[in-house]
Amino acid sequence: MNVEDIRSAALHREGVSVLDDLTLVQNSASGDSGSECEPLVAVPAWWSGFLFHVLNPRQVSMYLYLIMLCDDRGVCHPTIEQIRKDLGLLSTTMVFESIAVLEDLGFFMRSRQSLPESRSRRNVYRRTACEYTILRLLETGKIDASMHPIGSADAQSEDARQLVYQGLRGILGDAAWDRYSSAAGDAKSGLLINELNAALRKRAGGIYAYD
Repeated sequence: MNVEDIRSAALHREGVSVLDDLTLVQNSASGDSGSECEPLVAVPAWWSGFLFHVLNPRQVSMYLYLIMLCDDRGVCHPTIEQIRKDLGLLSTTMVFESIAVLEDLGFFMRSRQSLPESRSRRNVYRRTACEYTILRLLETGKIDASMHPIGSADAQSEDARQLVYQGLRGILGDAAWDRYSSAAGDAKSGLLINELNAALRKRAGGIYAYD
């Protein structure tokens, strides 16, 4: 028993409740914050098991930045120069490179559109559904069928792994989760891809996060 376990056991004997990291994350994600800092940005807590492995720090910053600018439809349209300045990047090439990765891995979809406030066509970014992002990460070989990052130097923590499984179960449903968790090898990957595609077909917004 390590030091933390001994401390937790002692606190339990004294009637003091102890929350582990997983419980704290779940409570934070599910509760109403009532924060003066609202509106807040929602990022799936269960992505902590792979997000920082499949994206580099600049790409994570870009992803969070675009989410922060999204409206209630999951849409935003900052200019390339605006992104460069706001993120403190040295060149627009860095912006284009990060956006290309986010689009390829299914974190955002990008299109060129004419906007009422602009005389020229601009990039419009639309946030995608969790199911679509996971599907693209599987298809591009960034994660394996067990939701582990491929090629990462460090393995997921146990808490992060449990969050990933709970999140995946939430989007698959109990029946599909049981089929997935009991499958093995190549069958596991194929089954997960099929279930994610089926889940996307049922969504009103399709591959997008919001209708």
